[in-house]
Amino acid sequence: SSSIFQLRLQEFANERGMLANGRPCEPGCRTFFRICLKHYQATFSEGPCTFGNVSTPVLGTNSFVIRDKNSGSGRNPLQLPLNFTWPGTFSLNIQAWHTPGDDLRPETSPGNSLISQIIIQGSLAVGKNWKSDEQNNTLTRLRYSYRVVCSDNYYGDSCSRLCKKRDDHFGHYECQPDGSPSCLPGWTGKYCDQPICLSGCHEQNGYCSKPDECNCRPGWQGPLCNECIPHKGCRHGTCTIPWQCACDEGWGGLFCDQAAA
Repeated sequence: SSSIFQLRLQEFANERGMLANGRPCEPGCRTFFRICLKHYQATFSEGPCTFGNVSTPVLGTNSFVIRDKNSGSGRNPLQLPLNFTWPGTFSLNIQAWHTPGDDLRPETSPGNSLISQIIIQGSLAVGKNWKSDEQNNTLTRLRYSYRVVCSDNYYGDSCSRLCKKRDDHFGHYECQPDGSPSCLPGWTGKYCDQPICLSGCHEQNGYCSKPDECNCRPGWQGPLCNECIPHKGCRHGTCTIPWQCACDEGWGGLFCDQAAA
């Protein structure tokens, strides 16, 4: 998934222990929630939860505070992973249900066991900050907050930019907040796959395969590869280009090993 819609349920109040139809729960409303997230609708209608759905275990009876947790007994905040670019708008339906037993499948719930439901439609930008809300009706109150965050390795306003840090043959970089690569020290290039050679290393005569290195091409030597290698066997001569043997004063011959007369 490229982004995740997160819903944090915080507090639910049903002080009279009543169902939406006005009947009391016996002996109390054992409350769980069903969440439906879908595309924006000006008028919410029943139908597929196009962005996903999730249910909670029983979180309490009648009125209770909901703690953050991530275990086998439940998860809060609730997570709805999205396999598409976040469109910036949504519709959300939060339903509170009563169940007399532990089987929370929809087909096993009595049709008249709905406690309450709230519907939210609007826009929401990707970000770390939670958007808090509280909904009240005649019988119940729900306090909650929600947000959309990018999944690991996804960035940008709609979580559409993929960037995964790496340090291998294909690149050496971390990811900036906008998802663009930021080269690790010693590397450069569009994909941070070009090493930065030792400072002063001759551009033509030297090269490197890792940072701060200076390997000499044939015919050159020295720490910065700026010294030519004279002809093999050159005794009393120098060079300005590789394999040359320019004799010092007073010497001659192919290898500058013959004293001048």
